[in-house]
Amino acid sequence: MLNFAMEFSRNGSFITLLFFTTEVVWGCLAKSMGVLLPTLRDQFTTETWIIGIVLALQGVTSDVAGPTFGIITVLDKVLLGRHFTTHFALACGIGHMGKGLALLVIAPLTQLFLDTYGWRGAALLIGGICMHLIPSAAVVQDVKPHYENISDESSADSNDQKGFDTDGNISLKASCLGICKAMDLGILLEFNFWIVFMCNFGLTCTFDAWQLYFVPHLQVKGFSAQVAASLCTAAAVGYLIGTVIWSPFIDRGLIKCSTAIIISSLALTFSFVVDPWVNDVIGYVIITTICGLFASALYTLIDVMTKDILGIDRLVSAFGWMRALFFGRLIAGFVPGWMYDARGSYDLAFVVIGIMPSVCLLPLVIGLMWKTF
Repeated sequence: MLNFAMEFSRNGSFITLLFFTTEVVWGCLAKSMGVLLPTLRDQFTTETWIIGIVLALQGVTSDVAGPTFGIITVLDKVLLGRHFTTHFALACGIGHMGKGLALLVIAPLTQLFLDTYGWRGAALLIGGICMHLIPSAAVVQDVKPHYENISDESSADSNDQKGFDTDGNISLKASCLGICKAMDLGILLEFNFWIVFMCNFGLTCTFDAWQLYFVPHLQVKGFSAQVAASLCTAAAVGYLIGTVIWSPFIDRGLIKCSTAIIISSLALTFSFVVDPWVNDVIGYVIITTICGLFASALYTLIDVMTKDILGIDRLVSAFGWMRALFFGRLIAGFVPGWMYDARGSYDLAFVVIGIMPSVCLLPLVIGLMWKTF
């Protein structure tokens, strides 16, 4: 209990709040775009997959260019990882609750804006909701370590080791090595990185596709736009529960993180594979709750496993490269829309996208067999 109070002190609480706020904003943007997708397709009279790709590119640009959510999300997770030791899974779960709150509120709210003000007014209002994260970040205090003063001799030795010549100019080789070290390109050659990356890749493909195409999918099946948007609240309830469902077991060491990831991935796949045979509201309430429950559990578990197998010192590199390799978002935006344009239905698309988390477990299973972590 004392350790809990120390970790969730003023600084720890505000770090968690910062991550929570980031997830709220990102969830608002992603899900609101999914609600707007049918209207945008009709407005611009184009193929569904083109609109899906354009909407997915908003996430890709943040991952690669980084001035917005690319940097913010990485730093949020790194702050959590460096501050929390015993209750890291719980802190991650609380932070990821932000997206669950966004799912609970934003889908019906976006539909209301759309019906009242049209797509331009709805986009403007959503942008106003998703303003900035400065208040949450400003209250986090960085505890600065005390550094030992460096003497002139040690400074000269350091320059020699880093590749400076006698004139103080750095050599090309040393410059290239410095860039590689700063970007930590070596992490791309480590099998443990690809374990967590593939788990994250499968989850990104599946849940990003769900956020973009779930409401259009239900409308194609005959549900009204209002009912389709309202059914997102079932996923939101599951998402809020799933963020912390594994935390007590992981933090106490009662179950391995890898085991929880395998169970959650298989359950998430199940919720997508049975989708073509579900045609009523009650059925969709059940499977969307399962989808939200285990998708949020996976987001938390992947963050925890990244810290466990790659270490605190490499969190920036790990989370940064996982976001920089953005192909999962492009697949999520392209494949369901393309399959709908070709077949006139999202059923097969949801099955194909849904099996991704289970297929991407292969590196994790190999790692467990080889005992690489």
